[in-house]
Amino acid sequence: MKKALIIIAIVLVLVLSVQALLKTPAVQDAALTSLSAMVAAQNAKPFPASESLKVFVCGSASPLGMGQAQACIGIITPEHFYLIDSGAGSTANINRLRLPTERLQGLLITHFHSDHIAEIYEVNLGSWIAGRPTPLTLFGPSGINEITDAVNAGYRLDRQYRTAHHGAELLPPALGVLQHKTITPGVIIEDGALTITAYVAEHPPIEPAVGYRFDYRGRSVVVSGDSNINGDTLDIVNGADLLLHDALSLPTVSILSDAMGNAGQARQSKIVADVIDYHASTESIIELGKQSNVNMVAFYHLVPVPLNSALDAVFERGMPDNFLLAKDLMWFELPVGSDEIAVNHP
Repeated sequence: MKKALIIIAIVLVLVLSVQALLKTPAVQDAALTSLSAMVAAQNAKPFPASESLKVFVCGSASPLGMGQAQACIGIITPEHFYLIDSGAGSTANINRLRLPTERLQGLLITHFHSDHIAEIYEVNLGSWIAGRPTPLTLFGPSGINEITDAVNAGYRLDRQYRTAHHGAELLPPALGVLQHKTITPGVIIEDGALTITAYVAEHPPIEPAVGYRFDYRGRSVVVSGDSNINGDTLDIVNGADLLLHDALSLPTVSILSDAMGNAGQARQSKIVADVIDYHASTESIIELGKQSNVNMVAFYHLVPVPLNSALDAVFERGMPDNFLLAKDLMWFELPVGSDEIAVNHP
C-alpha cells in the first residue's frame, strides 16, 4: 500500500511538472515549432495519384439533425474535380479530406434550399486562395444566375479586402468572382473521359430541381440531391455503380413529429411532418434497388441525422447488403477496369 502511494505521488509530481513546463514560453514555442512543421509537411503532400473515380462525402446531413455537415459530395478523377452542393459545415470537411481545391472546376447545385448553398462563397474563397487558375462556375437549374449574383454582391467587399491585403498577383480579383451556367436535363458537361448528365428531381414545390450522373471510363455515380423516387430516377440509375440518394426515415420522422405535437410544439411538429412528402423514404429507395441494377446505394442527406447506433438501425431496417449509411468523411473508390467499389471510413 505504501509503495502504491509513493508511485501515485511521483506521478502527480511529474504531471504537475509537465503542466508547469507547458506554461513557459520556451517550451510552448518548441511545441508550436514541432507541430507547425508536422502540419506544413502534411499539407505539402500532393493529393494521391490514382486512375480511379473517387467520391467523397463532404456533408451527409439534412437540416433535421446536428453533428454532421450539410449536403456536399466531391467527385474526383485524375483530370477532374467537381462538387455537388455546399451545405453548412461542408467546407471544413473538404479541408479535412485535403481535397485538391486548387483544381476545382465547378460547383453543381441541385436546388436552392439553404442547406445546399450555404457555403458557396466558402468553396469559392478556399479554392481561390489555393490557386485555382480560372473563375469558379456554378452549374444549376433556372435561378442559378440569381444565386450567383447574390453571392458575388454579398461578398464584394470581402474580395476587395483580400486582394488589397495579399496583392493582385496572389489573389487576382477576376478569379474571386463566381460565374454561372444555367443547365437543363440532359448532358451538361463532356470533358475528355468524363460525362455529366443532369436529370429531373421531384422535390415539390421546388421546380426545377435536379440530380447528377457522372460517367468516367466505364464507372458511374449518381447523386440525387433532394428527391422522391420517380421515373427519372429509375432511368438515370440504370447501370450505375454507385447511387448516393437523400433518405428519410419515415418511422423516426413520424414519431418525432407526434412527440413535438404532444409536447405543445405545434409549429415544429408541422414543419417536421411536412418534410415527409418531398424526400425519398428508405423503403422507396430499397424498392428502387430491387427494380434497378445499381451496384451499391448509400443513403445521404439523412432525414433526420441519426444520433447513435440505435437510430442508425432504424434507417437500416430492411436494408440489403449492398446498401449503407453515408457518414461525413467517408469516401468511395471505383477503380477503372473493375466492378469493385472500395468503401473507406474516416
